[in-house]
Formats: sequence, C-alpha cells, structure tokens
Amino acid sequence: MYVISGVTGHTGKVAAETLLSRGERVRVVVREAAKGAAFAARGAEVAVADLGDAEALARAFAGAKGAYVLLPPNLAAPDVFGWQAGLLASFRAAAEAVALPHLVFLSSIGASQPSGTGPIVGVHRGEQALRGLSRTRATFLRPGSFHENVAASLGTLAEGKLVTFFPPDFPLQSAATRDIGALAATLLLEGPTEDGEVVELGSPVTPNETADAIGRITGQRPALVALPATEQAATLRGLGVPPPAAALFQEMTTGFIDGRIAWEAGRRHVASQTSIEETLRGLLSRSQAQA
Repeated sequence: MYVISGVTGHTGKVAAETLLSRGERVRVVVREAAKGAAFAARGAEVAVADLGDAEALARAFAGAKGAYVLLPPNLAAPDVFGWQAGLLASFRAAAEAVALPHLVFLSSIGASQPSGTGPIVGVHRGEQALRGLSRTRATFLRPGSFHENVAASLGTLAEGKLVTFFPPDFPLQSAATRDIGALAATLLLEGPTEDGEVVELGSPVTPNETADAIGRITGQRPALVALPATEQAATLRGLGVPPPAAALFQEMTTGFIDGRIAWEAGRRHVASQTSIEETLRGLLSRSQAQA
C-alpha cells in the first residue's frame, strides 16, 4: 500500500495514477471524500484528512510501505513558512506514530541552501525537519522549476510577446510535473535507501528555447521581452500577488540567476523526460479550449 497526498494537484495525481497503472495498492489523501472519487473508481482507497491533522494523517499512513507528501502552495497565508512548519510537524508526528517505513518528500533544486532562495527556503526547512526520524526514512525529490510555470506568461501571447525575468539564454533547470509525479512513484517502489537520500530531476531550458517552441506550435514565434529580475516583485504585486509572496518569487529568480539555486554536487540526477515543447502543446491547447 502506498499513500499519496496532493492528488488534486499535478504531481500527486500522476504519482497515484502511475502506481495504480502498475497494479499497486494506493490510498489517496484528500480533504473531502468527493475529491477522491475518481481514484476510488479505479480501486484506490480514500482517506479523508487535513495534512495538518497529525492524528488523521497517521490513520492514512497506517499499514503503508511508503507515502508521498508535499507542501501545497498557499500564497494567502500571512506567514507562509509558519504555516508550512505546522504541516511538517504533522508529517513527522504521523510518520513516527505508525512507523511508516518510507516518506518521499517533494523538495526543490536549491534546497541545500538555508536562505536567499525565496519560497525554496520552505522545503529546505522541510528536509531538515524530516531527516533523522527514528522510525521513518525520508527521500527528498528535488526537481528544478516546473515546466508548467510558463503558463503564467502565456497571457501576453495575444500581443505577440513572451515576458520573462530571466536573461534570454539563461539555462533554467526545469522539469514537467508529470515527470515529477512519475519519479515520485518510482522512488516509492524502490523503497528507502539511506535516510535523507536526495534525487534531483531536471534539464536546462532557456527562455529563447521556450519562445522557439511556441513558434513551432503556433506558427508565430513571440518576441521575447526579458525584464530585469529586480522588477518582478512589483510586476507580481500589480497582478494581485500578495507582497510577501511577490518578494519571495523575486528572491528565487535572483537566486537562480546568481547561481545560489543549483544542483548539489554528488547527488543522484535524473534528466527531464518531457520536453518544454510537449508541455507547451498541452498548455496552449487547454488555453484555446477555454477561450
């Protein structure tokens, strides 16, 4: 039995579907039973639990060989890191309570750094919190930036341009969410090795390569508009992103550019399996369907 959280998002959904397709027993964790209906129809068990409720989460973990957990995004939280700390305490308590053998935690490139990485600081603290549990071994899955993050920039394609806060030829390490979910499933099936094992996932994609891919898909390459990273927070605030979150995103972008956010030497590394063009085809087709 493998327990998967985050199944209403991208990576958890793929992890659960991958395991089910391989004939494995799966228990999905959802806040409302109805959100697990599609998985129940495929034979999965459904556990209703808030990730911050350690007792309910322990019941969901009971009897499992391993579990996949993540910190859901919550831009509205007044104190994002404080909110995440509560979830991490729940993960720890639930895993220890039932002696869960293996916990796969969605982390990030740059998680080896304690500061200067924007929202990645949260998963750095997550790794620290989940290392060295007495009854559970943890594996940390560190992907690069999500391919799907480019969706936030596709709104300007109607104007014939693509906006980025990275230099045009900057090699941003990136991975598709479906590759992340599939690798999470693989790591669960492999089982734990050493406590605190790190597995990286991603390959470089430049903004110019992204614009080129859009050109091949649509027949019209957008003009790439590379804005200074120092303008990102103000731009995001103008789009309605809360100021603290906007500042964190700018710090992350700057951390990529100055090299603070990078792969850690000596770690197991897996290259991206899904290209940025394949991801963009899906994003653009959904965008057209909704138009």
